[in-house]
Amino acid sequence: MHLTSTTTAYTVELSGSNAVTKWSVGRFPVGLTVSSDKNVMVVIRGEHKLQQFTTHGTLLQTIHLQSDIGCPEQVIQLSSGQFVISHTGRRHPRVCLLDVKGAVVQSYGSTQGSDLTKLNCPMGLAVDKHGNILVADVNNNRLLVLDHSLTSAHEMTVSVDGGLNDPCSLWYDKSRGRLYIGEWRGHRVIIIDHLKDFTTSHV
Repeated sequence: MHLTSTTTAYTVELSGSNAVTKWSVGRFPVGLTVSSDKNVMVVIRGEHKLQQFTTHGTLLQTIHLQSDIGCPEQVIQLSSGQFVISHTGRRHPRVCLLDVKGAVVQSYGSTQGSDLTKLNCPMGLAVDKHGNILVADVNNNRLLVLDHSLTSAHEMTVSVDGGLNDPCSLWYDKSRGRLYIGEWRGHRVIIIDHLKDFTTSHV
């Protein structure tokens, strides 16, 4: 299990002696994910960059983000080696595809809104085996599925009591076909089983 505090990342072994390993990261770490090659990626909002570490805390890479990426939230790495990052802010809430050096290749969303081409506080990200990207669009109370090139989108239907309520975090376990959705104001974790990919809606 991996946790972040204001300037430190922790690795917690959940069996045995429960030993804890920690290492320093940049100021104000927010999004934290594990890449397909089992490295830990951290979004450092306070320094506007990404850092990639081994699970033992060895720094592998630092990527400085472009100034037009407003308030970075979450990052995932695609099988191509490119990154997808979400960022919030009233001016340009977007999801961006970055090359391996951090340059913006493509983006989705531009101005704040609720139609299919706009986003309102995009945060959590997940990717399926086909490279489709799931986005938690918090203030629109929805999940959007983007294709790997970030050129088209559709909404994933999730039937839960009262509908989604500020979905903000996502984790997709490909091996089990299980999607975890964390809600902010809903105070719930929603689990969807038997989800092979994001191309079909869950009803």
